[in-house]
Amino acid sequence: MIQTRERKAEFVRLFDKTPLGVVCPHFYELILSNGCPFDCDYCYLKLTFRGKKSPVLFTNDWLSVQRELDSVSDGVFSTGELADSLAVIPPLLNEALDYFEGHRTKYLLLVTKSTNISCLLKRKPSPQIIVSFSVNSPIAARLFEHGAPNPATRLEAAERLASAGWRVRIRMDPIIGEVDLRDYEGLCRRIGQSEFERVTVGTLRQYPGLHNYAKTAPRRGLKMAPDGRMRYPIQMRAAIYRQIADWLGFQPALCKETQELWALLGWTFNGCNCTI
Repeated sequence: MIQTRERKAEFVRLFDKTPLGVVCPHFYELILSNGCPFDCDYCYLKLTFRGKKSPVLFTNDWLSVQRELDSVSDGVFSTGELADSLAVIPPLLNEALDYFEGHRTKYLLLVTKSTNISCLLKRKPSPQIIVSFSVNSPIAARLFEHGAPNPATRLEAAERLASAGWRVRIRMDPIIGEVDLRDYEGLCRRIGQSEFERVTVGTLRQYPGLHNYAKTAPRRGLKMAPDGRMRYPIQMRAAIYRQIADWLGFQPALCKETQELWALLGWTFNGCNCTI
């Protein structure tokens, strides 16, 4: 059930929780809603909201949001850290789109597994608005991403937006080790042949407390890492990224990976999903 109410906490806050040793540039959260109607087994929001699943849409007057945005001179503002940006359209989204279209140094980032793009196709594309689609392999989606559109449909929506002139990115995150990596090959080759401005990849990682609220979350092979998360062994992650890069035909960006992993790959950081 979807809930609506006014938000009492701040709408804009700096995301700066990255542990030492993890590469994750700071960005801003723009909190227009909380939660997600999809039921992905691995989702960190199950821990964040202590098992609560109902999306909450905030109905405050736009001026209260704008005042907070005006206090920040530049940056990327993501509506997808505590919610799926488009699965249920927030009442404040249209005002947010209008606001960012008029600012040269501020960027709105929408992150989604949904195919709800009609509200964007009705508008003229803006360089200040970035849409990032999260996709996974067909088997991983069937096993772990309950209620979400299938990956092929998500990619079709992404390609349609890109063809219409929008800035579109792809996230393959999390790659799940319990699924045969070869199941990702077709997805990677299709993405590699498309005109997306950036592709970011990440492997499954989770805080130990997630299992208290998500008993079916995949966790086979995960070990406690120095950053407090459970991760796959570093050699396994490196092998996954090298294979994904080979199928894509280029080096992808990496999400919340360790400096040790970057050094092992010999790759250079050149941006990620949440940077300009």
